[in-house]
Amino acid sequence: MSSKILKGHAEALSEFAKETSDRAREKPDDFFLQLAARNQEDAAREAAHQLMLEEAEEAGELVDLRLLGPRANGSISLDWFIRAMDPLSKAWKLAAHRLRYGNDAARGAGSDVISALNLKLAGIGHGSTRIFVTGNAMPDLTGESLLQATLAQVFRLLNARQDEFYDAVDAVGGKSAHQLGEFMKELDQGGFAAQFTWQSPRGRQFWEGRPDEIVRIRALLDTIREPERYLETITGRVAGITDTGRLELRTDDGKVMIRFPLKLTEQVQRLTITSLTTIQVETARYWDSVQKKDIYKRQLVEVQ
Repeated sequence: MSSKILKGHAEALSEFAKETSDRAREKPDDFFLQLAARNQEDAAREAAHQLMLEEAEEAGELVDLRLLGPRANGSISLDWFIRAMDPLSKAWKLAAHRLRYGNDAARGAGSDVISALNLKLAGIGHGSTRIFVTGNAMPDLTGESLLQATLAQVFRLLNARQDEFYDAVDAVGGKSAHQLGEFMKELDQGGFAAQFTWQSPRGRQFWEGRPDEIVRIRALLDTIREPERYLETITGRVAGITDTGRLELRTDDGKVMIRFPLKLTEQVQRLTITSLTTIQVETARYWDSVQKKDIYKRQLVEVQ
């Protein structure tokens, strides 16, 4: 149901509830009228909440986490909920810091990142346990939404196959990936399967967290080791700039792909295709223990 239809429905219920509430105040001894007023107020609040969720989804601000399994019978342990949601929240915030600044947060994400994301628990759904989380999708000074950039990379990591795994990890950072691993551990130990859904500007993003998929992601995340990092200066001609934070250079040694953080968007946008440029990058060398080879990922530090 669209937000336009829901809005009309919510407004009608609100007006109806107000009229009944006004009459109930005039007749405080009328039990059935008091009961009707409370029921209609509850219905109006529920409709307003559904409208809020629908508007958040249409704006790309809603993540729907559905827990599945024998224990997902409409309620979950409060202790488990706190243990599981804490690393998930940290994973998103740490990924957002990495995407904005190009490095892992020394301790935790700063107040500017937390404020920009504005993550909130928006409610618990009926039936199989569903958790609704909303955030702020408004673009920042770079013209990009930090929330949407973060969620796009998190879903990319969750759905990554072996050949793109290290690139997905490098995008969110090792600390964020570790926290995602902790969340998977809590799902596994809690006996839950899970589904993530997010309506992104590019289309619906989905992760099917079946038990075997949780085991697969945990196994991949367990292979991560802190990479060797060092600075390089690269000179080449600009071959491409994407809105997913990628800069492509053609050098004497071939094509080089560099990820750039949101804070350097303005510097990158000044570059023109085929122009000769010199940049400084931080190169991370990962060891792929499955394919038995080094994998190199580069992050822009400065356009010189």
